[in-house]
Amino acid sequence: MASAHYLSLAGWQVTLVERDEVGRGCSYANAGLIVPSHSHPLPEPGVISQALRWTTRPDSPVYVKPRLDWALLRWAWQFWRACRPDAAERGASALLALSRASLELFEDLRSHLDFFYQRKGLLHAYLSDEGVAAAGHERDAMQQAGFRSRLLSQQETLEFEPALSPHVRGGLYIEGDAHGNCFDYVWAMAAGLGARGVRVLTHRAVARILVAQGRVKGILTSSPSEEIPADLVVLAAGVWAPALAAPLGIRIPLQPAKGYSCTIAVYPGGPTMPVFVPERRVAVTPMGDRIRFGGTLELAGYDQRINARRYRAVVDAGREVLNDALQWNQEEAWCGLRPLTPDGLPIIDRAPALEGLIVATGHAMLGFTQSPITGKLVAELAGGQPPSVPLEPFRLDRF
Repeated sequence: MASAHYLSLAGWQVTLVERDEVGRGCSYANAGLIVPSHSHPLPEPGVISQALRWTTRPDSPVYVKPRLDWALLRWAWQFWRACRPDAAERGASALLALSRASLELFEDLRSHLDFFYQRKGLLHAYLSDEGVAAAGHERDAMQQAGFRSRLLSQQETLEFEPALSPHVRGGLYIEGDAHGNCFDYVWAMAAGLGARGVRVLTHRAVARILVAQGRVKGILTSSPSEEIPADLVVLAAGVWAPALAAPLGIRIPLQPAKGYSCTIAVYPGGPTMPVFVPERRVAVTPMGDRIRFGGTLELAGYDQRINARRYRAVVDAGREVLNDALQWNQEEAWCGLRPLTPDGLPIIDRAPALEGLIVATGHAMLGFTQSPITGKLVAELAGGQPPSVPLEPFRLDRF
């Protein structure tokens, strides 16, 4: 949607093809965080040993479903290589540049798009003495990256966000981050596209990308079948991108990373700012008349069923971190598949050896955060303009 937005602003005649309803993928009920402070790739030193410990617990924050899958094994080997300190440091620098540029665009978008958005920062809440001890190192890392942050005692944390439970032992407040309702954001963009004459086709799966003589010439949809000619195709299809690219001889190494969320109605005395619980890997995000609990990372292929035990772990973390004023009404359970590359960085690039195809996918848990800048970069690639952010780290041929 962001790519269509910025392409249409740049003067392109745009047709957007959506396999479902607008916003019904990962945009529907994600955690809603816009967090440059969390712009670090998933692979980093120590993460594999931690994941191995977690994966023995079906309710852990990270879970890999055991299965014989050669694509997963190849992806895992590339993931392991990306856990080197130098690779993790380069990845974090690249992601941070994307996220900071994106946050500036959010500030501009909110001036003419109607969607829930607030910039209140982010509060880390720690549930153990070990977590509180680690918070000091986290603060130092945040400050080194240029984020203003401060440690809070237990009393200061509970005063800062009175909706928290006395189980919280301390906190770390990070200034400058934002949060919003991604579904609102996508629909606000869709309304703007319609006003500019963009054709939006919903419930249309793309059967294949059409190619002739080394260049893209359009797409073919199914149900109903329609050939749509195009000078340029932007493949921003999330976890579904590899299947569309493979017939063209283009390999996109992605794994679907399932995340869960639970949304309830707002209640008197509920949280007023987003809270992240590092020890549970769960976020609690207020969104106007709703409150959302989101978290976990599950590598189980393209299985879109809700695992009750893992969903309940997200719910339990929300209940644990909030105080007795919590009222559990209008519960909505959800899960979605996030596109995760082996090095944790997105792909934003023209496809090599095929003219007229741009790939934009692989944003993992930062899809909402990095949406605007990705859309703008796609438009810049399409128009042959210098990119707003260096694109070398996001090249498709890096794998």
